[in-house]
Amino acid sequence: MAQTTDRCRACGEALTPGATFCPHCGARVGTASAADDKAESRRTWLVVAALVAVVGIVAIVAIAFASTSGGGGGNPPNTSGSPGTKTTSTRAPATTSRPPVTTSRST
Repeated sequence: MAQTTDRCRACGEALTPGATFCPHCGARVGTASAADDKAESRRTWLVVAALVAVVGIVAIVAIAFASTSGGGGGNPPNTSGSPGTKTTSTRAPATTSRPPVTTSRST
């Protein structure tokens, strides 16, 4: 465990033998292994990579939405000819599959 020459990693205060916490700052006494440091570093990089991926996806969706929404001007695109030109509709009237409604008249 800790020897009298050991120092706290947080504050540098001398530690007593067998101490599990620093008497000065209360930090936990112990040596972190290299495997713990690597695991923490890997977790940190994983969180950073996930955040970068989320920001990238949001940016791509925002760009795609802006490019498909007609430019963001709020006005629908103008599909008519030049101003003052009358256009005629070539679309057939809408058809329905329902039979016409007939009512009987009572006299």
